[in-house]
Amino acid sequence: MNEIREEEKKQQANGVPQGANSNQFKPLDDTREYIPEIGQETYDNPTAGISPFTKRIKKGAWILLGVAIAGIIAYGTMSTSKSVDTSDDAAVALESHMSTSLAAGTKLMSSDDNYVGGDLTITHNSNADETTLYVWDYAAEDGDYVEVIVNGTSLGEPFMIKNKPVTFTVPTVGEVQVVGTRDGGGGITYAVYYDMNHTTYFNGVDQGGNNTYTLVRE
Repeated sequence: MNEIREEEKKQQANGVPQGANSNQFKPLDDTREYIPEIGQETYDNPTAGISPFTKRIKKGAWILLGVAIAGIIAYGTMSTSKSVDTSDDAAVALESHMSTSLAAGTKLMSSDDNYVGGDLTITHNSNADETTLYVWDYAAEDGDYVEVIVNGTSLGEPFMIKNKPVTFTVPTVGEVQVVGTRDGGGGITYAVYYDMNHTTYFNGVDQGGNNTYTLVRE
């Protein structure tokens, strides 16, 4: 009897039934694996688990992509070069430096040839007070700059002439000057087209020089 009581005391002290006669359920060891919970900081900082080296690689890739895109845009904006016109009309215009059949913006040469033209008097029968003047580089886009002056007044800052024409509104009677302000190499070759008589004049000027077009109505 004393032995039974001693065993009960041990059970009460340990809180768990002891002995072979105990039918108390003993839980098995939990061997399941749990996926760690994602902390809130992961949502706040998605790159928390990315190594600094990987971050640098990704950042560098984005920078290179941005530079490439910017370069493509800049090239498309700055370069307006077109193909050389090799037609019979173009060949005649290259010799006479004038054409009534070629469109404004026609390119006659792939490179400048140091051609220096001169002043011109243009007689026309237009009744309009104003006309559109087109100015462009009919050879290579090599950084030539000109300034347009009408009756002593500049129409704006010097600009780089390209194969794509720049237009101005000018009077049909008076003087139009094209001043060569910068030679990008090989001479400043340019062309002007007057809408009043549908004629193109292929001219050239030295840096610091100018060509004067005197417009006279018949």
